[in-house]
Amino acid sequence: MVITIPCGRIIATMHEVMVKLQENQMTLQAQTDDISLLGEPCMLIANGGTVKWSLSLGSEENLIAVSEATGIAIKR
Repeated sequence: MVITIPCGRIIATMHEVMVKLQENQMTLQAQTDDISLLGEPCMLIANGGTVKWSLSLGSEENLIAVSEATGIAIKR
């Protein structure tokens, strides 16, 4: 599933999440086992092994879309 966010787009599957940031042409990638989703604020957080990054999803709709595409529960 492709989800458009203010700074680019997210490609999410049951196995991995890839974030393509438009402005600086950067790509962030992580396995879904290393991803968590926070409800307030709407954040996607990758933290596993040597991977550590976080990204604001901009809206509740984007958060729900990532949750549905990956099967990751939203922490409230």
